[in-house]
Amino acid sequence: MKKTPLYAAHRRAGAKMVEFAGWDMPVQYTTITDEHHAVRTGAGLFDISHMGRLSFSGPDALALIQKVYTNNAATM
Repeated sequence: MKKTPLYAAHRRAGAKMVEFAGWDMPVQYTTITDEHHAVRTGAGLFDISHMGRLSFSGPDALALIQKVYTNNAATM
């Protein structure tokens, strides 16, 4: 199965992992009730790194990525 860049962090956090479209994905960390309460009173995060890939090429590719990305793409 494929793993997202956050796979190790999910495992360290105690996620229950399941197969989803060829990916090993987290489905739950604690109880549904606890997670619902945490999102309603704080915040939730969903790992969508498995949902797509983009490829950029050409002489202005880095300039485009630098403009739309929040991190310094030149260091990646």
